[in-house]
Amino acid sequence: MVEILQSGGEVALVPSGKSMLPLLRDRQDKIILVQAPEKLKKYDIPLYRRHNGQFVLHRIVAVKENGYVLCGDHQWEPEYGVRHDQVIAVVKAFYRGKKYIDCSNKAYRLYCLIWTRLFWVRKIFFRFQGLARRVRKSIS
Repeated sequence: MVEILQSGGEVALVPSGKSMLPLLRDRQDKIILVQAPEKLKKYDIPLYRRHNGQFVLHRIVAVKENGYVLCGDHQWEPEYGVRHDQVIAVVKAFYRGKKYIDCSNKAYRLYCLIWTRLFWVRKIFFRFQGLARRVRKSIS
């Protein structure tokens, strides 16, 4: 994969996990990865490798001097200090079902802006959702 990206190619993958919901659905949508530019910017979605070896696909919510701040769309706790050398590739586009969406699309960029600005609402919503799930289990 790295060789394909370094030669200017693209790699298509089906992501697994729920951290990028509602944008990317677990094992349903497809992402198109390209080699990351020398400097990533806010709202980019890099594929990076954590120190424990885990591969992660999250959105950049801030760019700092000591690295990137990333967070999944379905999460509320950001991850700080991700260095550029940990980045393997960046999402260029994705297929939501059969619909192709380029990451430079204006509607997509508006989604990024709104979704990251509603960070505090997500935190409240997801906590309430977890509480509701626990209450339902205790009633059952």
